[in-house]
Amino acid sequence: MSNRTETDGTFDVAIVGAGMVGCGCGLYLAARGLRVALLDAGAVGAGTSDNSFAWINATSKTADERYHRRSALGAEGYRALAAAWGEERIGLHPTGMLQWAAPDDTVSLRAMEDRYQRLQTWGYPVAEVEHRDLAAMEPHVTFPPGARGLHAHADGWLDVPVFIRFAAEQIRAGGGVVWEHAPARELRLADDGAVRGVRTERGEVAADRVLVAAGPSTPQTLGALTGYTPFETRFPMQRAPGLIVRTPPVTPWRFVRRILYTPEAGGLHVRPTPDRGLLLGADDTDGAASTPDDLPGLRGAARTLLERTRAIIPRFPGAALLDECVLKIGVRPMPADGRSIAGGLRASPGLFVALTHSGVTLAPAIGRLLATEIATGERPGELEPFTFDRFQSP
Repeated sequence: MSNRTETDGTFDVAIVGAGMVGCGCGLYLAARGLRVALLDAGAVGAGTSDNSFAWINATSKTADERYHRRSALGAEGYRALAAAWGEERIGLHPTGMLQWAAPDDTVSLRAMEDRYQRLQTWGYPVAEVEHRDLAAMEPHVTFPPGARGLHAHADGWLDVPVFIRFAAEQIRAGGGVVWEHAPARELRLADDGAVRGVRTERGEVAADRVLVAAGPSTPQTLGALTGYTPFETRFPMQRAPGLIVRTPPVTPWRFVRRILYTPEAGGLHVRPTPDRGLLLGADDTDGAASTPDDLPGLRGAARTLLERTRAIIPRFPGAALLDECVLKIGVRPMPADGRSIAGGLRASPGLFVALTHSGVTLAPAIGRLLATEIATGERPGELEPFTFDRFQSP
């Protein structure tokens, strides 16, 4: 990705962190006519965003209605962008998601039915599916006799590199710049403490608003920028590693057409990749290996995912593909109370933070709402429950 090497005058906003959330915010700020400097310590989109299952959904977020509605807002945001620019341009694959349960698995069946009823009540587009429909929708999958399913029409998956390139193009088109390999080192402040920009290893960026969207590195980045070291040790965030297995192309078969989700199999989730391979993950293998250096743990968990996939898709080669697969660990930032953090910092006017799990799903929702606060100085009511203020003493 080519970058301009010098800033061209003063920018309206500097964004520290060029993953999905930073790019989403930059996209909506540029759409408002603001000049954005998008900065990243490494390559654009190469952190957590590049190691994500990238399932755009509000279907699995039914424990908390506010979290569900925020996720649904993210899915709506992608549909609006696709209507304006086209699915291919933004990397959107609106495939829908399919979940199912065997008739004798009463626990899974009841959980799926409860999910369906809740989503129906909240107005999220889902449909119940009978066994014959399941077989027609996914002909390579072996469904238990009499299985019933849930089809979430509004779900999809995102080709993250395509979306990030699109966002960067829009930022540049609006007079902004994108700097890679430019670690942010210090805020530039006026005598009265007002934000005036940020110093990076590639030079200074002048801007009277700075947004930190550095994913799991947010505490360290805030500590470095502000000189307030407690950010590094007391910031209310946990790091949640997640394993993703990407298979090589498995042509001539198109094994999977939608996102498949099987909670009873450890939360197995499977989706296509752009090169006709599969992307695999599961809730219960996420902690199997915490770093890419734990090769035995990674391979063991990957083998489990490959064999679980083969159990539902008999023609799939399963663990025979292990040596050809790409194994990735994505470290997801998890705010301490499970809710996103987005908004201005009360003690530092001009300094904003955006931190969330489910960053792919939520990027358009957080991006649009936070762009409104940054651009106008008025905080949208939808952001009030998610500001950093909730962690601070009155």
